Amino acid sequence: MFDTVLGLDPERAARLTALVQQCWPLLDQGKGMDAVQRLLRDRDIAIIDAILVTRELLDAGPGTLGQAKEIVLTSPGRNDALREHQHLVDTLERAQDVAEAGRSVARADETTIIAIDGPGGSGKTTLAATVAELIEGATVVHGDDFYRPMPDQERAQLDPQQGYQQYFDWQRLRDQVLAPLRARQTARYQSYDWTTGQLTTWNEINPGAMAIVEGVYSARPELTSYYHLTAYVDTPREICLQRMRGRGENSEKWIRRWRAAEDFYLRTTWPQTRVQLLVRGY
Repeated sequence: MFDTVLGLDPERAARLTALVQQCWPLLDQGKGMDAVQRLLRDRDIAIIDAILVTRELLDAGPGTLGQAKEIVLTSPGRNDALREHQHLVDTLERAQDVAEAGRSVARADETTIIAIDGPGGSGKTTLAATVAELIEGATVVHGDDFYRPMPDQERAQLDPQQGYQQYFDWQRLRDQVLAPLRARQTARYQSYDWTTGQLTTWNEINPGAMAIVEGVYSARPELTSYYHLTAYVDTPREICLQRMRGRGENSEKWIRRWRAAEDFYLRTTWPQTRVQLLVRGY
């Protein structure tokens, strides 16, 4: 079994053979290839190995490789893995677009500052981290580090407009990070500790290379003049909501309050139309 697969070591061939033997009963019982793919998925079998096993179940005859690929790639049993694979591919492609745009505006004698804006759950944090991996020496500044310390009761009384203005200390972001880097000086700022509600660890960013500021409101009008490039992750709002709920970090009441402030920002400043790069979210 698997004699025709070039470069397949004996241990892997034996493992795949055992999988084929475990899958045969599912077909004999009439459960079909979907049940086979679910079994392979539950065993954390990689897609390429799943294709080889499926091909063997099809008798490994001529043309069965293409047939096996179609079965694996279209099986409901593989939907989650394929969606995650596609998510990684899409993120990398979008990160490459942002990195390329950042390089196009970079200057050798100053820090290039990029803003990646977008609502909560849009994927901006993941995108920023991926961009930083593509650009040597790049630093990511998280908007969450600039959450404004205040009593919970006071924060809960803010209306949407006040929330937009006060949830995050954008003045501190401007004064401690953006202005110094623009002036070719070292930026020093403290991170907000979401457990204690206080400012804690000090961070430093030396001038040069690239700084990527990610966070909702990061491209607000008061800050755009400090950036060399602004991007907005335009993810459907219903998907953002699903992700925020899925994190299990906040109550439904707080999520509604948070999104009301985001909606105020979106409908009054229209970041999607002001940024230089609109990134399609998913």
